[in-house]
Amino acid sequence: MKRRKVILDVDTGSDDAVAIMLAARSEELEILGITVTWGNRPVENCTENTLRVLKLLGKEKEIPVYKGCPQPMVRYLTRQRNAALKTDGISIQKDGKEYSVHPALLNLPPSEMEPQKTHACAYLVETLLNAEEKITLIAVGPYTNVGMALRMEPGIKEHIEEIVLMGGAVNMGNITPCAEANFYHDPEAAKIILDSGIPCRIVGLNATHSAELNLDDARILREQGTAECQFVAELIETRIEALKQMGTGNGYSDAIHDALAVASVIDPAVIEKEVRCRCDVDINGGAADGELITDKRLGYEADDRVKTRVALKGSKEKFFALLLERLGEKKNGSHVR
Repeated sequence: MKRRKVILDVDTGSDDAVAIMLAARSEELEILGITVTWGNRPVENCTENTLRVLKLLGKEKEIPVYKGCPQPMVRYLTRQRNAALKTDGISIQKDGKEYSVHPALLNLPPSEMEPQKTHACAYLVETLLNAEEKITLIAVGPYTNVGMALRMEPGIKEHIEEIVLMGGAVNMGNITPCAEANFYHDPEAAKIILDSGIPCRIVGLNATHSAELNLDDARILREQGTAECQFVAELIETRIEALKQMGTGNGYSDAIHDALAVASVIDPAVIEKEVRCRCDVDINGGAADGELITDKRLGYEADDRVKTRVALKGSKEKFFALLLERLGEKKNGSHVR
């Protein structure tokens, strides 16, 4: 079996952690490296969280980690663009306790490793320019590292097979009524990618929320007995409880967004419905700032020049079965926590 060469670009919080574990436990993928950006938490926290996950997997010396950009490309230069966000949207304090969808530091032993000295953007440019075969980028945080690398050296696009983006949404949002968080946090970077001509697959909120995992799924994962499954169960429960405390969740289920994006690369059948259409993103700073724009006018889906596909529905059954299969098997380095 020929393994697909991939680079993960993450802002490791809870769903990124599941995505990393799924990718690392899937023989279909060869992870060349993991680049880390800001997003769910500051880039320093996201980097440490990434290293902690790799330590859990026993792969901290096998998969190199590169720390990247600490802020979006230009968004913070006009601070009023963020005025709509009264809170960080991921945490709440109640009775002296913090409930967070993305804990500042994951509940795992601290890493004993350091990230590589090379900056993430420099790593992307160097690795892609010297690649003998095309590489797939799976970007599941704000797209600052990838957008910056394309600005630094546009020639890298000739070495990219596909960019899979977890982000965006059609007619819905989460961080604002119109926008999904990854697109909102660095819409200029998203636009650079969408305008690049590189084949892109967008796995956004429509797909991820159609494949939500729930508390019963967490119980089944715990029963598998592996460290990976027990940790995923803990993350699912943490997300559901935090959203319940914030008044934005149903108390029973939630989307594990980033892991579905990785699953779609391992097994495309995880996505049940997608549309090919021209895409753009609003960068004008108004009410729709960061909104994914999908042009579905008649004829564009049949236009071979259109290289962007948007996932609209995921299969919860296939997604969960893949997680159980890959993370439920006891492997070298796996242990009961």
